[in-house]
Order: sequence, then C-alpha cells, then structure tokens
Amino acid sequence: MLIIRPATPEDAAVLAWFRVLLFDEMGRLDEEAAVFTQAAENYFAWALSTGREAAWIAEVFGEPVGVLALTLEPMPPKPRRHRLLEAYMHNVYVLPEQRQQGIAKRLVHTALDYTRAEGIRRVRLYTSDDARWLYENLGFIPHTRYLELKP
Repeated sequence: MLIIRPATPEDAAVLAWFRVLLFDEMGRLDEEAAVFTQAAENYFAWALSTGREAAWIAEVFGEPVGVLALTLEPMPPKPRRHRLLEAYMHNVYVLPEQRQQGIAKRLVHTALDYTRAEGIRRVRLYTSDDARWLYENLGFIPHTRYLELKP
C-alpha cells in the first residue's frame, strides 16, 4: 500500500540517497557518491530543521520508493502581498521499478496542496524532457521572463 508522508530532519539520509540516484541516472554524478551523499544529507538535515525545505516520501509497505522536495524562498513584499513565499520543486524521483503507477503525480499533488495551504503562489522547477509531460499536464507552463547567469 502506498502512503505519502512528510519528511523530517531524520529522513535526510533517505532524501540524500534519492538525490544521488537522480543525479546518477541523469549521468551527472561527477564526484564520488559518498562525498555527494554526505553533502546532500547535511543539506536536507539543515533545511528541514530550519523550515527552508518541505519534503515528502512515498513508501510502499514502509519502504521508500519516491521523494519530492520544495525549497521555500522568502521574497520581498509586494503591494497587497506582504508575506511572499515562493517554492522551488526539486528532487522528484521515483525508483525505476515503481514508475508508471502515478507515484510522482501523487507526490506533486501533495506538494501543490501544501503550497496552496501556505499561500505560496509560485512554484518553479527544472525538469528532464522525459518528465516534462507530467508537469505540463498538472498545469506547469514554460516561463521565459527571467534571465540566468552562471558566473
């Protein structure tokens, strides 16, 4: 049976493990996995304990099969919107043998329910071409209003 539960700082190792799997599958794990795993675990432990991150774990019979994380970004106030928080969705990953069962979709719905409850009006993400259809079917649209510089 599938359950989706909120992650806690104690789940940092699970979130880190899935992040390693994600980057490895994309062919972008260009450093020793143990070093990257520790860095990711440290990040998630800190971010979840400080409220900078919200995350969820999908489990089947108590075993993690997928994850999703949101980085919560406070933004400067705007007129009539004095508390402004945006979210960056990342670390969306489902184990290959568990795919095509709607788990990623349920994780995204759970995260979007959270953003609505928190008054978050903008959620951004980067996605692979393989997963773009999922997000577009959920209402995400390409955005070209911002520029990016990688100094």
